[in-house]
Amino acid sequence: MNRKFILFLSFLIVAVGITGILVNIDNDSNEKASYDLLELNNEKEINIALAQSTRNLPSGTILRGNDYAIKKLLVKESSELVKSNISSSTNINNYLLKENVLANSYLTKDMLVSPASDNFNHLILKKGDVIYKFNLKKQDEYLLDSLNVGGRVSFQLITLEADNRKGMENGTTINKKGINNRQKQNYSLYKIIQNMEIVRIKKYSESELLEVNGKNKKTEEALTGYIEVIINMRDLDLIYLAEASGDIILTPTIGGEDNKSKHLHDTLPELRTIRELRG
Repeated sequence: MNRKFILFLSFLIVAVGITGILVNIDNDSNEKASYDLLELNNEKEINIALAQSTRNLPSGTILRGNDYAIKKLLVKESSELVKSNISSSTNINNYLLKENVLANSYLTKDMLVSPASDNFNHLILKKGDVIYKFNLKKQDEYLLDSLNVGGRVSFQLITLEADNRKGMENGTTINKKGINNRQKQNYSLYKIIQNMEIVRIKKYSESELLEVNGKNKKTEEALTGYIEVIINMRDLDLIYLAEASGDIILTPTIGGEDNKSKHLHDTLPELRTIRELRG
């Protein structure tokens, strides 16, 4: 009888001990959960900005304002959304996208390449392409204000053709920049390269103007900025020849325009009549 009682008592003690341990573990778990919840409630909240794609975007896209929408949220510091925060640069227009993105996806910094980055040029060029820089003077400043990255411009050449009747019979020579004579003259405009894609536009600040132009006092010769475009390597020769042959200009490309050359006497025939009357 005593043995049975002792055995029962032993089992009871063990059971009570196990129950106590389990209760203590449960209490610890509850305390930890309460502590974690308290920590979460006390966690600092931060403002973030997210760029969400409005459509499917392929790799190599240069972003435009309608390619994404900015969302501003207040979230906990530990939120997964913080990884997609672009608060430091909410304007990501003209940035290059390095990978394919589905509609309504968040754009992260790792996906984007700034146009100011050296890597930008490397990623955007196709085989056989180069980036060419056109310095712009005061008279071309309107291009810096009116064009955008991703837009297109045409490279054109203006020449002054003079009819040398005292020389070669019925011959025509192309006179270089700034020539002025009393012979019959006709200005011509030739479209050399069309639809050059703009990849960078830079308008100099006041301090940059002083640095770039140095001691140049001629306002009309002062550089006000530059435009960089993508061209094919084969077009480099055309540019060099054109620059040596006459005045060159850049004009915004207009959709549907032809590539025919234009001549002043054809465009303004009355001007030829006036000159002929004046002798």
